[in-house]
Amino acid sequence: MDLLTHCPLCDHETFRHFLTCRDHTASGERFDIVECEACGFRFTNPRPSADEMGRYYESTDYTPHQDTSQGLLDVLYRGARLYTLRSKHRLVSSLVPHSPGRLLDFGCGTGEFLNLCRSKGWDAQGLDPDPQAQTVAAQKYGVAVDDPTQLRTMPDDHFDAITLWHVLEHVPDLFATVEQLKRTLAPSGTLLVAVPNCAAFDAQFYGADWAAYDVPRHLYHFRPDDVRRLAAHAGLTVSDVRPMRLDAVYVSLLSEQYRNGWLLRAPVVALLSTLWAARHEHRHSAQLYLLRHTDAP
Repeated sequence: MDLLTHCPLCDHETFRHFLTCRDHTASGERFDIVECEACGFRFTNPRPSADEMGRYYESTDYTPHQDTSQGLLDVLYRGARLYTLRSKHRLVSSLVPHSPGRLLDFGCGTGEFLNLCRSKGWDAQGLDPDPQAQTVAAQKYGVAVDDPTQLRTMPDDHFDAITLWHVLEHVPDLFATVEQLKRTLAPSGTLLVAVPNCAAFDAQFYGADWAAYDVPRHLYHFRPDDVRRLAAHAGLTVSDVRPMRLDAVYVSLLSEQYRNGWLLRAPVVALLSTLWAARHEHRHSAQLYLLRHTDAP
């Protein structure tokens, strides 16, 4: 295990214990989430080393990079993903005046969004560290997916849109990755970052059983101000924040399963979370942040 001695966001050296959560997906182990005493950023600490992390993704219960349906929640997840693919494409297209343009899907998984964008005429590339996901993308869609280390070789000011659909919370080297993404983003481009929001109502309701903590795979547990500070460090500005509305339902269902609760309560919690977010700005279960160059034209 790697023990972080400095806050990944502000470099402060003092933390306090926030929660201890169980890995319900792969190992059954428990992991601590700490909170920086200076900036309040929450992160998993200690966390598996790079050599250890792979085994925490090696489970048929880990849905995002699998391509087969298992139980009810997997079916619901895939149904929601298929439903949102077109809306994601419409959003990205609306942000690029000369659409279709150049797109990078960072953490593209098995390539569904990448494939859709290519079919619509985008010059689209995908990066993902999972060999199994790379294989599925190649076999099912005929798209080549490279390892994220290839980001360093990509040209400056190149992509009109860069998407990270629930990816940033998994990235070990947070600042370096965001800075590299910013380097490859065109001056008028948009970086789209979707992450869970641990300031949401459903996060408070489920506590340590909130499925979006997803330790140890989720290394960071963002709130809106955390994303803004991270963006500012890289010379980016959050131009808009939008809700990921379906996430509250899926996360609540999974959270009820984790606590052996009542699955029929999950839609009620999701609805309450949505209503609460309507009265508290930027407090949805998961949110999409649109980031642009601070000095964008």
